Amino acid sequence: MNKTFDNTSTQPSSNVSDSESEVSTVSTSKLDRATDSQGNQLSGTERPTVALLSPSDLAIELGEPLDGPSKTVVSDLINAHGFVVFRGYGIASDSDFHRFIECFGLDNFRYADSFSNAVRHNRSERVFTANEAPQNVEIFLHHEMAQTLIFPGALFFFCEKAAESGGATPVCRSDLTLKSLEDKNPTFVTKLREMGVKYRNSMPSEANLESGQGRSWKDTLTVKTEREAEEKLSSLGYRFNWLDDGTLSVQTPALAAVDHFGRGKEVFFNQIVAAAAGWTVAADDREPRLCFGDDTPMKQEDLTDAINAAYQHTVDLDWQTGDVALLDNLKVMHGRRPFEGSRSVLASLCNPITRPALNT
Repeated sequence: MNKTFDNTSTQPSSNVSDSESEVSTVSTSKLDRATDSQGNQLSGTERPTVALLSPSDLAIELGEPLDGPSKTVVSDLINAHGFVVFRGYGIASDSDFHRFIECFGLDNFRYADSFSNAVRHNRSERVFTANEAPQNVEIFLHHEMAQTLIFPGALFFFCEKAAESGGATPVCRSDLTLKSLEDKNPTFVTKLREMGVKYRNSMPSEANLESGQGRSWKDTLTVKTEREAEEKLSSLGYRFNWLDDGTLSVQTPALAAVDHFGRGKEVFFNQIVAAAAGWTVAADDREPRLCFGDDTPMKQEDLTDAINAAYQHTVDLDWQTGDVALLDNLKVMHGRRPFEGSRSVLASLCNPITRPALNT
């Protein structure tokens, strides 16, 4: 499925320790910590680490495909940590970032083809702005587009300009999250495995730049009329209703909340943390945001357990201008801390994966 790193195995290859001895794996008191959604430090948890690559560790020529040994270095780190940060490669613009991505040979996933309802703007065919929610808004942990029927297997981020303060990207190991949540609340995890999850969200008639989920229903669904929107949603198994102000309230079909993607190790692959902690709905939309596949609403105490489990296994990636990060979207969640000053982080989606809804 993945052209440059093994997107079908969660285990590092036999020579991962050799590869890691050649790179800088950062594990400091600042980076190697678990924090909750407010940034408060948690103790007694298994913490992710931030793996760094520099040009002295791995040479990358913009626009030139990585050779086999180079792919192995990246693959080993991705399989071991779920993500890797490239620092010091002189990436200074969106065009540099575009050429850097092309070194990895991954299939492009155009944002216009996605069902994500975050407001973003393209810089190139592969590069677009990350979620443009206001700087004081926390974007909570999520797998990219896990609430839809199509999502990326991998994604890149590029720090075009680091914030004056704040603005870190928290990264969470979803395999560790699942284990902690099952230890704490096995009944909830069993229900998720058996029934999956349905998500409800509201799409405005016009883009709302003050919301992290402010993309209009016309742009999200790539349609022009209400009838076209209804036909498309019906064909995909979505439920929907129109609200008084022209907002479209939609509910997904039942989707898997726990999956192993053929890798043999389950992960907590969903949008439950982000939806429970941060999604907002239109004022006249009274339907719950999260239900099991049988339409039973989820209990707040279960959702709180999920949020806490995720932030116990989270590390902050504190950006430096010019950094590029490659994330395995099937293994790690990400988010965005609030920040002060100007900040610009660009993104690119790769290796689109389509899955069917669950039969419930």
